[in-house]
Amino acid sequence: MLDDSELLKLHTNQRLLVKEMQSRGINVDIIYREMELIKAEYGKHIEWILDRDSSITPYSVSIICGDKYITKKILEQNEISVPIGEKFLPNEWELSILYGRKIGFPVVVKPVFGSHGDNIYMDIENETELKDIVQNVYANKLKIPFIVEKQFDGKEYRVLLTKEGKYAVLYREPAHVIGDGEHSILELINIENEKRKERVNCLCPIAIDEITERFMKKNNISMEDIPKKNQKVYLRHNSNVAKGGLCIDFTDKIHSSVIENCKKILDIFSGLSYVGIDYMSKDITANQIADMYNIVEVNTVPGIHMHMRPSEGKPRNVAKYMVDMIFPETKEQRNEQL
Repeated sequence: MLDDSELLKLHTNQRLLVKEMQSRGINVDIIYREMELIKAEYGKHIEWILDRDSSITPYSVSIICGDKYITKKILEQNEISVPIGEKFLPNEWELSILYGRKIGFPVVVKPVFGSHGDNIYMDIENETELKDIVQNVYANKLKIPFIVEKQFDGKEYRVLLTKEGKYAVLYREPAHVIGDGEHSILELINIENEKRKERVNCLCPIAIDEITERFMKKNNISMEDIPKKNQKVYLRHNSNVAKGGLCIDFTDKIHSSVIENCKKILDIFSGLSYVGIDYMSKDITANQIADMYNIVEVNTVPGIHMHMRPSEGKPRNVAKYMVDMIFPETKEQRNEQL
């Protein structure tokens, strides 16, 4: 059994999964820490787990879902609501501007492959802004394929769902600070980030990057501004946790149609045992008809830390849901221990 010092060598998501497995008597060894590769054994059952990928994760589905454009098209063909959008190569940036004009602003630009909210630009309101991003960022700097899509007006959620119907839902609120009438925005960020070093929950430091700078400039906000007491100042539109967004448990507040839609997605990607779905909704407590929601991403290796230690609300032991699927023979043993 791995001791605490060995567990600390793993990323938090992997560490929580390992702790759940060890609680059931599953033997775990770290094989290659840099890749998050572990070997888990229970009797004659052996699993090589890479991140949250195991033998129950179809390789083809993992590759497909890693491509945001292919995922979008598959969902669209199966009558799942997704943002209107098209893929462009770096040398097609001029075509992407014409496309943005065609679908209407505001639009979002994001990489075909990516994670943690990196290089996602939202609130692009005209051709000048779009040209600046696709030409300078994607064509000249990153030189990678990208998607231009119509921006959907809704709040962002993460739904984790298993084939057994177990689920957890988070509302993801973009990074922000709350004014006290004394400190500047930059000082408030530093104060908040100092608190987050304690890692009492899933909160990551609030990022200050190019996306932050663009957002603040567009909204006439300066790092030197001193917000009024209790004034909420958003620092970006994207709600990704890795950039400082909040995770608020919403599992008991959603409409049942949210899970019905997510079950359809799980069924579309045949063989997938669990999934993390980036779900946008105008009102997640209401019936999710076609124009009420959009699916923006499907993750075959969903994060679990944010569900198990949310910034607000009830913790959900989604590691249990995953291990139930990977080592189903240990479910009975776990119930006996409880």
